[in-house]
Amino acid sequence: MNKGIPYLLAVLVALTLSAGWAAPVLALFEHAYTCLQTGGGLDLARLRCEARPSGLCALLASWPFWTTAGVLGLTAIAATRLPRRRMSLR
Repeated sequence: MNKGIPYLLAVLVALTLSAGWAAPVLALFEHAYTCLQTGGGLDLARLRCEARPSGLCALLASWPFWTTAGVLGLTAIAATRLPRRRMSLR
């Protein structure tokens, strides 16, 4: 194996990190971490920290989840409880 390959890889990694793309990406991760640590939610479309709703607002914010869960549950119950017609083989 060529002994110069690790040195070449080290140079490529150093050039990649010095290209300037790593700082904004790391800043985004740090922003997301601090936002989640304070109990907020990160809006990735607007890149801002939003406070989590509490009380009635939290219940109203989660209604699509509960509606979907209820509809799926009722569908599963209806699919298993409805009488089925038996077909005779002739």
